[in-house]
Amino acid sequence: MPEIDSLILKHLQGKTSEEENQQIYQWIQQSPENKRRLFAEKDIWDTYGFHSNQKKYETNPELELMKKRLEPKKSQHAISMYDILYIAAMLLVAFGLGWASRFISFKNDQQSAEVIMQEIFVPKGQVNQVFLADGTRIWINSETRLIALSVFTSKERVVKLSGEAYFEVAKDKNRPFKVEVNGQQIEVLGTTFNVRAYDNSNEIETTLESGQIWLNTGKQTTLLNPGEQSILDKNNNQLTIRKVDPVNFSSWKNGRFEFQNKDLVDVFKVVERWYDVDITADESYFKGMHFSGVIKRNKDAKHFLELLNHTIPIKYKINLDKIQITHK
Repeated sequence: MPEIDSLILKHLQGKTSEEENQQIYQWIQQSPENKRRLFAEKDIWDTYGFHSNQKKYETNPELELMKKRLEPKKSQHAISMYDILYIAAMLLVAFGLGWASRFISFKNDQQSAEVIMQEIFVPKGQVNQVFLADGTRIWINSETRLIALSVFTSKERVVKLSGEAYFEVAKDKNRPFKVEVNGQQIEVLGTTFNVRAYDNSNEIETTLESGQIWLNTGKQTTLLNPGEQSILDKNNNQLTIRKVDPVNFSSWKNGRFEFQNKDLVDVFKVVERWYDVDITADESYFKGMHFSGVIKRNKDAKHFLELLNHTIPIKYKINLDKIQITHK
């Protein structure tokens, strides 16, 4: 069976074959959670009509209604505007945190379209997906801001990022895709990579999974190959390249965050964004300590604290979304 994410997207677009429809049907019969997920994504896809529709879908005939709604309509005249618009429906990757939706429309008719900046902000405790008009797919992590033009130019595709995102860039040899972050520009033609560039961090971390990317720091230009990670020190503009397993740095989009010998103070910042909490800790004491482990979206912050306590003896107090951590 094809990857379920791409199969669901294809189904929402009304492009699945009868065999693929049967695969979708068998998949949703495997568990109530699968059925809820499909209908939740269908719910958000309804932003195609430029409106939110949060009703619940409970019957199988809704699948056919969805397909009919999204099938292109035949006409003897010109294709309607809806047929030439790509609607980038924001699909929130929900892990027990509820659903939200936003959309951006990107028009191919650049002469008639007004070029404006579109801004997407994902708050703490949430993860979003966005599909751009060119077919690029972006996972956007917590406390992240993504800015893009409503219309891509004929020469290049440019987005600006503050925070963390994973990119699956659609190939277009005539229009390079550029990601601009504070102190660095990334240029690709078609590839998959992760960028972590939070404003409150001294580093910009770029991890390449497939393809090739060019990094321009203003001081130097570097080619990154699959399995390589660049770390740019924003204080001195120094770039370091190392070999890594890219999966360890993009697992967050699948509901888990993997740490390998990570500075504990940096881990605290990740946990704050991941669970939408505020952590108070003596950084002078914990600085230099390292943590390895996995935290999951469907767990709460207490799970992380107990996991940490097995490595470093700590005491903690939880008051709603406030967490105070001290050493024993």
